[in-house]
Amino acid sequence: MKLVFYSIAGLVILAALTYLYLHISFSIKCPKCGKIDEERITRSSLARFFSRFIPIKAYHCRKCWNEYVVIGH
Repeated sequence: MKLVFYSIAGLVILAALTYLYLHISFSIKCPKCGKIDEERITRSSLARFFSRFIPIKAYHCRKCWNEYVVIGH
């Protein structure tokens, strides 16, 4: 039973890390395709609240349609 639980937990953690890898960047380049063809998008109220403490900007790649956030730029 523990093995099944740990396997599922491992898959969830792997999926979360993959999602973060494809949706968080420290430069304006798209983390998925590497292109610099971005468009700013509106952020949620929760993201606006956190942007007071951490400089976060949301972008949308025009090439691969990936939505990502840029931290510290």
